[in-house]
Amino acid sequence: MHGDEVSLEQKSFAQLRPLKISSEILATAACLLVLILANVNQDVSPWLYSYCLVAGITCYLTYRARTTQQLWLTGMLLLCTCTACLGSLAIAIGNPLLWFLPIGLVLSLPVSAMHVHPWHALSTGMAIWATLFYVVHPAFDRQLDLTLTLLLIVGSLLVATLVCTTFCHTRKDVFDLQRQLHGMAYKDTLTGVPNRRAFMERLTATFAEDAVPTPLFFLMLDIDDFKTINDGLGHDAGDRVLVEVANRLREQTQDYNFARLGGEEFAVAAHVTDVAAARALAHRIVDAINSSPVCGVRLSISVGLADCKPSETMLSLMRRADLALYLAKSEGKNRYAMAAQGDVLFD
Repeated sequence: MHGDEVSLEQKSFAQLRPLKISSEILATAACLLVLILANVNQDVSPWLYSYCLVAGITCYLTYRARTTQQLWLTGMLLLCTCTACLGSLAIAIGNPLLWFLPIGLVLSLPVSAMHVHPWHALSTGMAIWATLFYVVHPAFDRQLDLTLTLLLIVGSLLVATLVCTTFCHTRKDVFDLQRQLHGMAYKDTLTGVPNRRAFMERLTATFAEDAVPTPLFFLMLDIDDFKTINDGLGHDAGDRVLVEVANRLREQTQDYNFARLGGEEFAVAAHVTDVAAARALAHRIVDAINSSPVCGVRLSISVGLADCKPSETMLSLMRRADLALYLAKSEGKNRYAMAAQGDVLFD
């Protein structure tokens, strides 16, 4: 839903999970294919296929993962399994030292961008190389060969960490930009409360459900004599009034769908227990606005309250609340009025 905020961790999980699942399935299939091709040319121990079975189970665990931490752990398990499989196959077909570096580099570098934290990439790479050393037990004829191999391994780990760090920074920059755009699109620029678009999308989603959760009450709110304040004290004072009213309304309606619709109009869609609770909410709002002056002016607000009837449309509910608002205005303002129980305007 557009009005809901998500964290960078949640956003990263949603982006990386399908990529992780598809890449792990591809890695499992690649290992199985390599085993089959090797078995065509020479006999390969059937036990090597058990690695593919473990990799398949790990793919399922990734599918069931619900956090980035779980994605990292299942990914590390799968890569270590594939490393052990390919390392054991290299031993089976002979000359494992020839395949030592290619196996480690192919499995450690491409996945470096599929992590949320750089230390995930570093630890995964270290686990891959440790598994490869444990399985293959490479024997180097010269000390220089061992030194160069270790330098290459350290270099690959540093590159993987650097790539992951770059992608993490890029992902955060994109997330921050999306959050700013979300704020511009769904928040009122003056008051900082949700705007009409955010309110209507949430309300539309409520009515789009099979049955509107009941009871639902709609409150239409309008600052009394705002034009007089704006014209008499200036637009700066009018803006301060709007901001203060929005803050007081937010304190009273923070658990509900609340927004500034435009101008001096606000709206609340509240799921409360009954009519008495809805009336109490409207009464608290009126008292909160009238509690203390702003710019030397004692503020007041009028509220139109309507309860959603069975099978009533969203527009009908809003219109009935609007009619109740006019009733509150006509009865002297600084009060709320309840829409007539039989006054339902179906579309």
